[in-house]
Amino acid sequence: FQNYDDIIERSCQAWNEILSEDGFIKNLCSREWSFLV
Repeated sequence: FQNYDDIIERSCQAWNEILSEDGFIKNLCSREWSFLV
């Protein structure tokens, strides 16, 4: 990372990319391993 603003920008881009994938969060939270914790 070049600086703090670069970290924020890249983090926001990654988060928005994750949110753009239909069902990503739901699938992540419904995996079998999550019920073992």
